[in-house]
Amino acid sequence: MLDSLEVNLLIVVPAILGLVWSAKEWVSVANVKIDGHPDLLANQDSKAKTAAADIVAEMIKISTTIQEGAMSFLFAEYTYMAVYIVLFSIFLVFFTGVPTTVAFVVGAITSILCGWIGMRIAVFTNVRTTHQCWKNLSAGFDVAIQGGCVMGLSLVSLGLPALFALIEVFKAYFDFSSSQVMYEAIA
Repeated sequence: MLDSLEVNLLIVVPAILGLVWSAKEWVSVANVKIDGHPDLLANQDSKAKTAAADIVAEMIKISTTIQEGAMSFLFAEYTYMAVYIVLFSIFLVFFTGVPTTVAFVVGAITSILCGWIGMRIAVFTNVRTTHQCWKNLSAGFDVAIQGGCVMGLSLVSLGLPALFALIEVFKAYFDFSSSQVMYEAIA
């Protein structure tokens, strides 16, 4: 049987590795240079470079507009969510108690963080995927997968330690009649 340190390491280490890999994939996506692939255009006519520059400028303009819209949407959404979290927490504390309310708030904050990361990487990846598909579909697919890895791994790698910390805090600071009652409060 594993001791508690080994079990804790089996929970925390994969989460840290997931965050590191997620950061590595974000950097890989960021390293995609949006330049219109001048090496490919050299084989085309002289007007291709001018057309490519115009296309790249338009891609960046559209990407910036989408990014600004996405951040405006998230700001509005998170404003409503903050109000909801506060109001529903007041309701929860009276009907279910402090532990369930704490679990609700931690889950909501974790969800907000994951949603923000997901939106940022999605918008960031979209223009780079489009640009790489201009080169070839395989390159575009690679960038899309890297961007998707950031969201997927970030979600799991942030959710797992948040849940782990919640369980450890609940064990240390709350007195539950059984483990089942504690896990019900968390769920």
